[in-house]
Amino acid sequence: MLSLDKPLPRGPFLAAGLALMAAKVAIDFAISGAFSRPFSLVFYISPVDNPFFSPHAESVATGTGGGWAFPRSSPGAYWLTMVGVALPFILAGVGLIVRRLRDAGLPGLLAGLFFLPFVKFLFFAWVAAAPSKSRAPRTLHEDMGPFRSATVDLGPPPERTVGEKGQRRVAILVGALAGTGTAMAAMGVSIGLLKDYGAPLMMATPAVAGFVATSVYGRLCRPTFWGVVLVTLLTFALGMTLLALAAIEGFGCIAMAFPLFLGEAFVGSALAGALATSRPGPPTASVISTMAILPLTFAANRVSPLPPERADPIESEIVVHAPPDVVWKRVVSFPPLAPPTEALFRIGVAAPLSASIDGEGVGAVRRCEFTTGTFVEPIEVWTPGRELSFSVAKEPDPMREWTLYPGPRPLHLNGYLESTRGQFVLEPLRDGSTRLIGRTWYRVHMAPVAYWRLWGDPIIHAIHMRVLRHVAELAEADARVHTASP
Repeated sequence: MLSLDKPLPRGPFLAAGLALMAAKVAIDFAISGAFSRPFSLVFYISPVDNPFFSPHAESVATGTGGGWAFPRSSPGAYWLTMVGVALPFILAGVGLIVRRLRDAGLPGLLAGLFFLPFVKFLFFAWVAAAPSKSRAPRTLHEDMGPFRSATVDLGPPPERTVGEKGQRRVAILVGALAGTGTAMAAMGVSIGLLKDYGAPLMMATPAVAGFVATSVYGRLCRPTFWGVVLVTLLTFALGMTLLALAAIEGFGCIAMAFPLFLGEAFVGSALAGALATSRPGPPTASVISTMAILPLTFAANRVSPLPPERADPIESEIVVHAPPDVVWKRVVSFPPLAPPTEALFRIGVAAPLSASIDGEGVGAVRRCEFTTGTFVEPIEVWTPGRELSFSVAKEPDPMREWTLYPGPRPLHLNGYLESTRGQFVLEPLRDGSTRLIGRTWYRVHMAPVAYWRLWGDPIIHAIHMRVLRHVAELAEADARVHTASP
């Protein structure tokens, strides 16, 4: 690491890299404990779930690290400490990568891949297994010896033959099959064996599958840009088709996962394409070592999973042209709504139908019927005309999956979208109307949480608005009747 000009063989590079990684994990763990911040090995796989990227968020961890702790009110100090500790590791890591690339005869600019989240682990595994330049297979150009500088006019380059086109197509197909096989095996382990929709499945698996597909394709022929694109798309299409044919996942979930999976697959493919272009015919050992990242991510997720997500509320509101005491009666319970016509609900997302209540006051039980079942909601706050709050004792499936035929029950329906609490707040307005606010607290038990909340938040809001509009229509009708009566 002291001299970037000195090549670094595979063994010392791997040992030094693993030692630096272990030291960094241990230090991050200690700092997180000291600042009462959560820690998980999965943060290195799914950086969007890492509190380092939201330093001003409230501390959520409990306890301290080693008996010493910084105040919870100093998020800036946490961020600065993490950055300060990371800098020497970054410098050391880049130095190791540059020396290893020099030893392997690869372009030094590839060291920039070290800064890409998760990609750096694939890159590290590939580079760690790449043979030294002195041991790399000699090319035809090198074997020509003194004749390699001779200039021979062979005329214009020949047209690409049908055989070459066929070979490229076969290479793309074989690469796609290899990538699909990798993805399906990982999915079987994650869903079938571990019962988990964590970062190893959602982020690592598509990236590794794309990497394997493009690496195999680049092993069989010289990769091109469009070849990389085609092998990635074919891998993705084959994987999604197999999921649909097996009825393991419904079309709704496949559609929601589409951007995440395809984006990660292209990340892995782009990395493999760049490496294959730098060294045509990538060594088999490098591809195998990169595939080993998958079981390591599963192990990391089991040993150090993501901490429980804090249940944050989703809030929606509407102005009801009726006084709060009239609105209150329709909030507590309401008759059935018309069948849902919104596209979101027609594709299977659970839609509210009606609400009823057993008893009055704190301890009463409200039941809200949805198209997939019943929410059971014990009342916790009962303030007529002002607030109705309740917990969730039981909830139905968040959606009804569309599949080609009845298959096994999708695992993600079992509490991976968890509602924990609900609330209605009624605020009187000066003109006699009421601002009606609906809030739902929920958690997502799938990684990356930030991505799945992009889907969950609008779904919760749509459910809110369906109920709030119905309550508003009923309350406004009641108010008109009350006004018209003598």
